[in-house]
Amino acid sequence: MRTLTGTGGIDSYLFEAGDLVRLTRGEGGAVQTAQPGDWGLVTKVHPCGALDLKLAGYSRAKDSVLTRAIAVPCGRVEPCDRQGMPLKRGFSAVWDTRKPR
Repeated sequence: MRTLTGTGGIDSYLFEAGDLVRLTRGEGGAVQTAQPGDWGLVTKVHPCGALDLKLAGYSRAKDSVLTRAIAVPCGRVEPCDRQGMPLKRGFSAVWDTRKPR
């Protein structure tokens, strides 16, 4: 993952296969399979910037019915750690008392 800092200090992320990400919003569309808070491994990055995610073994059980989320727009995800916690969100959860990871 590469981080680009834009004007006003807003970060944009360029995800790569192997990155861990967490959904901040649902997939969108008529059928929503992945929910906000689900997290997993990026398996593929499409040319348009959409991501394929492997959820099984991460936020879902390895034998779950839904094992993947396909073509999730990169604007709906944020980077996370191996426990599914967000890596960086500008200010910290408690009034900017800890440094972002």
